[in-house]
Amino acid sequence: MYRGVLSVGGGDLPFGLELAREDDELVAYLINGPERVRASNVQLDDDRLAIQMPGYQHRLEARFADARFEGSLLLLRPRGVIKSLRFVGMPGQDWRFFPKPDAAPMDFSGRWALTFRGEDGGERAAIAELTQRGHEVEGTVLRASGDDRYIAGEARGDTLFLSRFDGGSAFLYLGRLRADGVLAGDFHTGGGAHETFSGRRDPRAKLEDPSRMTVLKPGFDRLKFAFPDLDGKSLAFPSERFDGKVVLITIGGSWCPNCHDEAVFLRELLASRRTRGLEVIQLMFEYTADFASASAAARNFAEKYSIDYPVLIAGTTTDDDVLKKLPQLQKFSAYPTLFVVDRKGAIRLMHPGFSGPATGRHHEEQNRELAALVDRLLDESA
Repeated sequence: MYRGVLSVGGGDLPFGLELAREDDELVAYLINGPERVRASNVQLDDDRLAIQMPGYQHRLEARFADARFEGSLLLLRPRGVIKSLRFVGMPGQDWRFFPKPDAAPMDFSGRWALTFRGEDGGERAAIAELTQRGHEVEGTVLRASGDDRYIAGEARGDTLFLSRFDGGSAFLYLGRLRADGVLAGDFHTGGGAHETFSGRRDPRAKLEDPSRMTVLKPGFDRLKFAFPDLDGKSLAFPSERFDGKVVLITIGGSWCPNCHDEAVFLRELLASRRTRGLEVIQLMFEYTADFASASAAARNFAEKYSIDYPVLIAGTTTDDDVLKKLPQLQKFSAYPTLFVVDRKGAIRLMHPGFSGPATGRHHEEQNRELAALVDRLLDESA
């Protein structure tokens, strides 16, 4: 066991790291609360460690010296930029933020209605759902575009410390519970973003309607496109392959953590309903316009989840490329966004964002509702 620490704008961002041998193979586990993300592409040569993050293009490289690992986490960012974060791994430490817990911290459990404010003045509503056992705190932050996945940390006095690094994004939350009941603090990401947040407990808190995040142009009720697959072969929609089928078309990217959670759901849904006429198409908008790099990232993503449906390289995340490549759309602002298309080719639902398993009942309800809609459409005639 190691206590991994990344250096971000707000300070130390800790996460659990375990190195293990399984069937003579060296593997790593990234630990955040109840989640253990397994990485199998791990190399340890003498004193040098390298971990390729599963499903992502990020890579950790470190050297063991002075009884600890020291090195860098290399993050792929938009336009192919590589950002380096300092990494330290301390062996034998299973604590996250503090070696000695606070015996009587304040209670942060519950449902919090929060507002995140960016340095550009923009505001975003969110809901934090937290559980607390003694000083240990776990949970997630729900947003209209998805969720922040598994976050974990601890309470110390009136201050809350939470973090996450699961191979994808790196998040750090530092908040203080004021005497007036307001939780306020700072949110930092490994990519360099910084926001402040504040809010109160509210068991009835709701998010904005996500349907406003993706909008079709007036008069359009279907999609039309042709993009290359991972081998460069063009695939068009609509086409004979999809005639009379119910088709789920999702816009995502290998860099998107919520897209990873959605891929698990889509793979399982397709496996149980393919014989009834269900198809899935994944449109990937990656961080780089270079096809070789983009297809390598998307292939890594597809292999992680054993995806057996078409994965197409559609474009990049910059310069409103989604709107350029899919001119039927008037507005797009959430990765992933799922389009549910009926047997006649009409869009019956646009579902921006995806609530992953860290959201518990929200994830289960979402999956049940999407599966029920797909079943109804499969029962319709072409």
